[in-house]
Amino acid sequence: MDFLNTIFTFPTVVFTTLLLIVIGFWLIALLGFADIDMLEGDVEIEADGGGDSIMQMGFGGVPLTISISLVVLLSWIASFYAHQLFAYALGDGVMFYVLGGAMMLGCFVVSIPLTAMLVRPLRRFFDSKETASKNDFIGLECVIATSKVNPYFGQAKVQFQGTEQLIEVRSEEEGMFSLGDTGLLIEHDVAKNSYLIVEKPW
Repeated sequence: MDFLNTIFTFPTVVFTTLLLIVIGFWLIALLGFADIDMLEGDVEIEADGGGDSIMQMGFGGVPLTISISLVVLLSWIASFYAHQLFAYALGDGVMFYVLGGAMMLGCFVVSIPLTAMLVRPLRRFFDSKETASKNDFIGLECVIATSKVNPYFGQAKVQFQGTEQLIEVRSEEEGMFSLGDTGLLIEHDVAKNSYLIVEKPW
């Protein structure tokens, strides 16, 4: 009961809720209804917009869903033990939420470098698979999934080993492709994690 009371009391309850969402996601992924790389496109769009990518925190090399899951898990563990040790210092009323919020923020900040350390040894398990799949896409046809493709934006669907994957694509000329058009993948840009496409020569 003491354990349940802690995890479902502020501030730990915030991380408990996030952890339940993470567990739900991985259960769905295990059933095959979600892709662990589903957030990679969002990060790429953010990077194209000039914003700081979450990869700069040291999370690169593994799927973003794994990094986020580890951040939530470590934040929850840190919050649980901090809550147990310092619950007496949170006080009452407004101060309870002020100090609780500060504790929650501190746990989150601590979890980020710890996650970066944990994902480092995991990168070798994803690098070879990622490189192989990206190289295998070269020469395949793709179907444009966005209203336009230009040097800075575009997505397309490609059939690979019996599955349909959504990838980032770019075109050197604007207006060449629109929704539903077919293109040919000719080059992969590692820095932007996108493919250069051209019109099919046949």
